This record gives sequence, structure tokens and C-alpha cells, in this order.
Amino acid sequence: MDTNALYYGDNLDILKGYVKNESVDLIYLDPPFNSKQNYNVLFAEQDEVCAAAQIKAFGDTWSWDTDSARSYREIVVMGGTVSQVMQAFHTFLGENNMLAYLSMMAPRLTELRRVLKPTGSIYLHCDPTASHYLKLLMDAVFGAGNFRNEIVWCYKSGGASKYHFAKKHDIIFRYTKINKFAFNYEKEKSYGETGGGQGGKVQYYKDENGTYSYAGIKDWWTISMLSTTHSERLGYPTQKPEALMERIITASSNDGDVILDPFCGCGTTIAVAERLKMKGHPRNWIGIDNTHLAIALIKNRLSDMTIGKAKYTVIGEPVALQGAKELADSDKYQFQGKNQECFNPTNQD
Repeated sequence: MDTNALYYGDNLDILKGYVKNESVDLIYLDPPFNSKQNYNVLFAEQDEVCAAAQIKAFGDTWSWDTDSARSYREIVVMGGTVSQVMQAFHTFLGENNMLAYLSMMAPRLTELRRVLKPTGSIYLHCDPTASHYLKLLMDAVFGAGNFRNEIVWCYKSGGASKYHFAKKHDIIFRYTKINKFAFNYEKEKSYGETGGGQGGKVQYYKDENGTYSYAGIKDWWTISMLSTTHSERLGYPTQKPEALMERIITASSNDGDVILDPFCGCGTTIAVAERLKMKGHPRNWIGIDNTHLAIALIKNRLSDMTIGKAKYTVIGEPVALQGAKELADSDKYQFQGKNQECFNPTNQD
């Protein structure tokens, strides 16, 4: 298994084919939320071709079809608690878009449990669209007794409503594999007091773009979303702040550990692991994404932040002309963004 590796492809296939049993110390995943949104902000919609490439790569919509039906049947046949909870979802939900989403998530969560070390932790990031269903699914996969926290990430940005309370938080479920796991209590207790968990008593960390505030070891975190002018801003529709990832990585991993992000998107998990390495706290990492656009963005991000010194491997990305042609023939949208100047890693979001 390669570490410090960026895999291009379906994360289910990559996990099964490349990641060994009990080889990962910390997993963070921020999967699509089934929010039924298409994030039409990554590219300027210069023409219909660019818009189509954008929607293909960053659509967040699921539908019940032959693929999701097949996935559901495979889960049921496996038996066990995951099969039972999926059958319960089927009875309650019927064959609809949410069941399609859960049928996509179930086999991936099962694989993630397989690759997680006994002392490892997994953080699943979600929003209220599917969080209640995902909590039951996580209970089935990891065991209800291994649930550790429902972390509430609070933020100020976003719209308001005349008819509802403003929606200003996401949920992050923290599970472990067994009752013995890594958790850096002393680091977490002081996290943010100097911006990197190094000590002190002031529970605020200020950067040049704003203030990230923390409240000790509690399960609600107030961390600002990225503003339109923030230096971290890359233009990726679902980009999360590095401060959020640094807190997770610092709390539940140690120097030399392996961090896995199977839906790595614009690569914030990877970027934070590299920054910690630059600070003398190395983490190894594995990132997986199934779009050429995301892989290209991560490569640019790593190059910019390390001045081209980051050492890693890209696995599965077509490099030969024939491989690129085959990919283009099988899915023309993977390359249209870049080839037609719809994609520009230096001018995004």
C-alpha cells in the first residue's frame, strides 16, 4: 500500500484493491450530502459544454436506478446488522433517492471499517439532510457502543430565513473501532490556544483573515467558514477550512500516523497533513477522488503550498496518450473542464 498517495478512481474500488486491512489510523470523510444541489460556482458557465462538465463533476444528487438497486441487493445478501438496517430503510423509505444514497454509502463505510486500525478513529461529516440516517448506518457498521461524539460545527456564514431558524451548523460523527483508541487529550485541551495545540491559556486563535474560536474539550466547535477573500479559498464548492481539519487530525492521530480521506475533493485533509509535516509533525496520507478536476486541483494546491517539494504518488491518473483517450471516450466530461479552460485552479469558488 502506498502512503502519501493520491488515488484517482471510485473510492470503493480503490479501498478494495489498494488499502490493506487495519492500515489506517484516522479516517475523515465529507461525502456528498444528498442535498439535491448542483454546485454551479466552480466555473464560469461560458457555454453548455462547460456547464455540463461542472454538473457531472460536482453534482450532489442521487436517484434510484439499476446501479443503486444492485448495490442495495448486494448489501442485503451480505447479512448482518448492515443488511438489517438497510432493509429497515427500504421498508421506511421505499425505493427513492435517499435509499440510493444510503446504498452508495453502506459498502464504503464497511470497507472503511476494514482498513481502520483497532486504535483508529473515523469522523463522518454530514448535514441534517441525511445525518439521522447516517447515524443509524454508522451504528450498524461500527457498533453503537463505539459511537464517541456528535460534534456540532457552528459557523456564522450562510443565509437567513423568515420562516425557519437559520441553519448554521454541520454534524460530524466520531466513531472508533473498539474501546481503546488514540485521543490526544492534552493537545485537544489546549488546541487553538496558539493555533496549533501547543499550549497557553487564551482560547482563541487569530489569523490574518479572521478569528477561529474554540471552547476547550466540548462537542461544539465554532470555526469560521472561509470568506470570499480568505487566503485558503480555492473555489471548490464544498471546501472546508483547514482549522477544522487540523483540530480533527491533532486530536485523533500522532506523528507518523496514516490519514485517509476517501472523498478528498479539493484536498484540505491532505493539505493539513502536509502543513503539519512542515511544522515537524509528519502525517502520512491517502486521498481518493473520482474526478480528474479534483486531482488536478489537489496537485496544484500541494505544489503551491510546498513550492513543489511535496513528495507523493498519483495512482490511477492516465498519463499516457492512449490512457487519456480511453478515459475521454468513456467519460468525456472528465477532461472538458480543463481542456476548454473551464477549470482554473488559481481562480476558483
